[in-house]
Amino acid sequence: MKIALASVLQESNTFSPVKTRYEDFSPVFGQAAIDRHRNKLTEFGGFLDVLSGEPGVEVAPVCAAWAITANRLVAGDFARLARKFADGLKRHAGVDGLLLAMHGAQTAEGEDDVEGHFLGIARKLLGPEKPIILTLDLHANITKAMTERATAILGYHTYPHVDMFETGQKAARLMLRTLRGECRPEMGVCKLPLIVNAENSQSSGGPFGELMREAERLEKKAPVEAVSLFPVQPWMDIDEMGTATVVVTNGDAGLAQRQASRLGKRFWEARERFLPKLIPPEEAIGRALSLINGGAGEGPVVLAESSDSTGSGSPGDSTGVLKHLVKAKLTGPAAIFLVDPFAAEKAIRAGVGSRVRLSMGGCFDKRNSKPVSVTGYVRLISDGRWTARARGYNTGIESSMGPSAVVEVGHVKILLASRSAMTVDPELYRSHGIDPLHCHIVVVKSPNGFRSCYEPIAREIFLVDTPGVSTANLRALPWRRIRRPIYPLDPNTPPPEFQ
Repeated sequence: MKIALASVLQESNTFSPVKTRYEDFSPVFGQAAIDRHRNKLTEFGGFLDVLSGEPGVEVAPVCAAWAITANRLVAGDFARLARKFADGLKRHAGVDGLLLAMHGAQTAEGEDDVEGHFLGIARKLLGPEKPIILTLDLHANITKAMTERATAILGYHTYPHVDMFETGQKAARLMLRTLRGECRPEMGVCKLPLIVNAENSQSSGGPFGELMREAERLEKKAPVEAVSLFPVQPWMDIDEMGTATVVVTNGDAGLAQRQASRLGKRFWEARERFLPKLIPPEEAIGRALSLINGGAGEGPVVLAESSDSTGSGSPGDSTGVLKHLVKAKLTGPAAIFLVDPFAAEKAIRAGVGSRVRLSMGGCFDKRNSKPVSVTGYVRLISDGRWTARARGYNTGIESSMGPSAVVEVGHVKILLASRSAMTVDPELYRSHGIDPLHCHIVVVKSPNGFRSCYEPIAREIFLVDTPGVSTANLRALPWRRIRRPIYPLDPNTPPPEFQ
């Protein structure tokens, strides 16, 4: 039994001012893909965990590539990445199947459905019968091409995402059973004219938690093999866009479709419960200071600026919270992350221990942010390399945000980076000498993914309302291509027909 393994993951935000390049993926091929993911809590790591100890199974590594969320992959680099994937798969002649980890919401110039395109390449090389099992992020946008070309689709069950490894394991086990003739996967899909806000879709509770518990109960009943809910990446202005449910059964296509439709109906009926409540940043900072100065609770107050979420495609250069934070009457340390290669370079040139006048922020998303001028003290300079420690995104994988500096403006510690980085793991700050536990206020640029790490230590969490390309106020975005009507852009969207 010879099984090919590959991962190519990126989530796209078509409103982002930053395009994606080939180098952003840091792709590796062949054995290097195994070396990157062995014993790591990723989908590829889950594939390896199940298959490596399996007698008679040969693992055929194709590639491993991951890029942080941004706008479309430029056309030439998309062609290059697709060609490299095809070449890597061709090198492993005679594979019996492919385990492929992708995000499910990746776009490129001229291609709205990168996952469907890669599946098309794989299907052409492997033929119509060999199984291709696809793992996807919970925020995937399920397309017709994906469901036609994949043998089975499996998504994460957690948001914040902490089950990538387990999803990879589940997919690998399903592949083994399929190749041994123990399972004949059949898929049912229900697509909805619905976009779900990320801020209010935790899998631990609330409306999405209730849906996920039902999905997990269903998954335990044979012949059901896997149940996935996909509330979709909200910031993609593409034609084939919307929430979906996918059910995989062993040989029962009718049951798969009935259950997918039943879950889709439940999803639709809960749509209004997902709408989030945001508060202005000045009010959030004022409420934080009242809690801190009043001695209520322990730990930092976390301000989540989801409109500039680096994991949602925003550039991380918003001054929506920063401009208020540097003016606030703080009594203890606050931490905020900001992407500004020009300000970072100037701070680095000034050197550790220097006082420096900087204009920072608003260097990419000029429509939603304007620079803020500050005078600060350069506390630290680094190459921007750090390793994710918390269970979640790329656990154990090194990230690089380019030349970086920590600049202190009064009590505010600003981590200036040259390139974007995920802010959901406190290790981002800790690796640069800032301990969130010892801060009064910590700003994260994330709608929800931060909760797995920060909820256990936070005194309070406030979702702040600032402008940006990953705003929760979806109607404020310049939609042009999305199919209408769709909820919540169109509140009176009629319900779909459920089979």
